[in-house]
Amino acid sequence: MKKIILCTGGTGGHIFPMIALYEELKENHKVKIITDNRAIKYLDQIDDLTIIPAESPYRKKGIIHLIKSIFIIFISMIKSFFIIAFFRPNVVVGSGGYVSFPVLMIARFLKIRFFLYETNSVLGRVNQLFLPHCYKLLTGYELVSPFPDTLKDKMIHVGQLVRSQFIKINEEGLFYRKTSKQEEPLNVLILGGSQGAKVFGEKLPEKFLLLTKKNVKLSLSQQVQENQIKEVGSYYENNIKASQINEKNIGFDFMLFTFSNQIEDFVKKADIVICRSGSSTLSELASANKPFIAVPLKNSLDNHQYHNAKYYADQDCCWLVEDDQEMSFKIERILENVYRTRILLNHKIENLIKLKRGNPIDNFINQITK
Repeated sequence: MKKIILCTGGTGGHIFPMIALYEELKENHKVKIITDNRAIKYLDQIDDLTIIPAESPYRKKGIIHLIKSIFIIFISMIKSFFIIAFFRPNVVVGSGGYVSFPVLMIARFLKIRFFLYETNSVLGRVNQLFLPHCYKLLTGYELVSPFPDTLKDKMIHVGQLVRSQFIKINEEGLFYRKTSKQEEPLNVLILGGSQGAKVFGEKLPEKFLLLTKKNVKLSLSQQVQENQIKEVGSYYENNIKASQINEKNIGFDFMLFTFSNQIEDFVKKADIVICRSGSSTLSELASANKPFIAVPLKNSLDNHQYHNAKYYADQDCCWLVEDDQEMSFKIERILENVYRTRILLNHKIENLIKLKRGNPIDNFINQITK
């Protein structure tokens, strides 16, 4: 039995792969997760959890924010020192996010072997900083950039770590849909990632209702931000009432939500998913063999969301739509085509199945427990 620390940022893209790893490791090892307070809502099943403060020096400009972030990092380093000194881990795994910085810094200072995990196709800032000092960099994608040739021997591709409930969607056979009858509604799931996507709630509702006027039947499960739920819900309800007054059967229903710890239930039901392009979101949908329309966040750090989505688009596993003025029109067109020709879904599913290689979690555990 080894003692292992997993340190990670608090957003879904960082924390979900570490939850998947934790669930497998805890059977045979003593495991602690260190993260920041954004992750608390995801971690109700974690036995050994420590929260430390984290602050990105790049999030805001100005000398006051810089001084504040340096002070928070210093406090986190002191806390990390005592955590590591008392826990005495054999191995530390960092999967990015600024909360990883103080933990990895102390691990290096105490000469504890540490691994890095990069889920994105673009190497994150903290991982770039610690790459020369880590034992190995384990990656979700085969190619990661920027990556110096002198350190190529440190990189090992293990694949994307995915929570077991998404793998079970695949195992249960709920992923594959043959061409459906035209009168069946298209089940559409709209995800904004762990932090929501305001633009989806602003631009897409009008297009969904326009599709109903073209006799496209939709059943929506839509994630919106907390301050949008009333506005978007009223917009749909008012248009449905107007259609009923005109005695039109528009074939439209919707359900809105802000956050769910059982997102896999929505994924099971969906025929197609509209989503941002965080690595965790895309890898979990790919594992469940769910076709998706990827809309990268245009101001993501180092444009990593675009490169994540392009990996799947290049292999014809998804539709890649950039977040610009034409975004909602392109999504409307894709949904209409898919509704009328459902075999398009099967083509994407077949290509997603071809991506599957080995068992990423087993590969990962074999590397860190040698």
